[in-house]
Amino acid sequence: MMKLSVVGKNGSVSAQGEKRVHLVYLPAYRPGDTILLEVDAPGLYKVRLEDTLPPAVVYLSETQAHFPIPFGNERGGYSPRAFIGKRHFIEAEKADDAMAQIRRNLAFNPFDGTKNRGMYPHMTHNVKYEDSLRNKLLPNKGLFAPRCVIDGFLANESHRLYPHQSWGINRNPNAWLTCEFGRAVDIDCVRLAIRGEFPHDNYWVQATLRCSDASEETIHLQKTLDIQSFPLTRHGITSLTLCELMMSGEPSPFPALSLLEIYGKDAN
Repeated sequence: MMKLSVVGKNGSVSAQGEKRVHLVYLPAYRPGDTILLEVDAPGLYKVRLEDTLPPAVVYLSETQAHFPIPFGNERGGYSPRAFIGKRHFIEAEKADDAMAQIRRNLAFNPFDGTKNRGMYPHMTHNVKYEDSLRNKLLPNKGLFAPRCVIDGFLANESHRLYPHQSWGINRNPNAWLTCEFGRAVDIDCVRLAIRGEFPHDNYWVQATLRCSDASEETIHLQKTLDIQSFPLTRHGITSLTLCELMMSGEPSPFPALSLLEIYGKDAN
């Protein structure tokens, strides 16, 4: 049994199904609303939690997954049409058993977010953004949030609004970015695309790919808008971190990443 719900201060609306479920949510979303997906067992599921975003195969590590509806600055990395207005279509289904052994981009998840729980891949980082209005540091600024590099959109010629979202380091020389898979996977290739609004942007000439098994690989990047590929074979890892980022000698303090793809399949 699967159950999809939109839960908020004014109660909840839900739908149920055996192997597939969809929910048509008629009202406009309100701050505090959360999409809740409940399943019988952890595993791979195909979800579409917003109809302006493509569906994705995600791993649920628990029998519940929570997706808070983004509001305020957290909405910055999305289309201006996303989560807006009335009549929203949400769907989920159990992935075919063969999906686990199909080579695919294991990092793809347009429904990731800082406050998500139970759904993978999930991005984490150590960058903070200053919010001068509230006089505090925030772990997420939507336009430069870590989720932006795995949402499937690539328009890396600019640093402005959607569809030019990216992950920025906010001048942190020790910045790192981690993709958590939620289970063991086998990978064979990592692909990156830097943001390249030169001369506003800088770029990294070198970085480290650090896996959960403590192995590391140094990669060298070029000043290009093209996707850059790096063969990387690892078995049974649960996360991959991009770290030890070395900027070029150009004057801009603003390097950024627009795309991260990690190809492989679920470990046996």
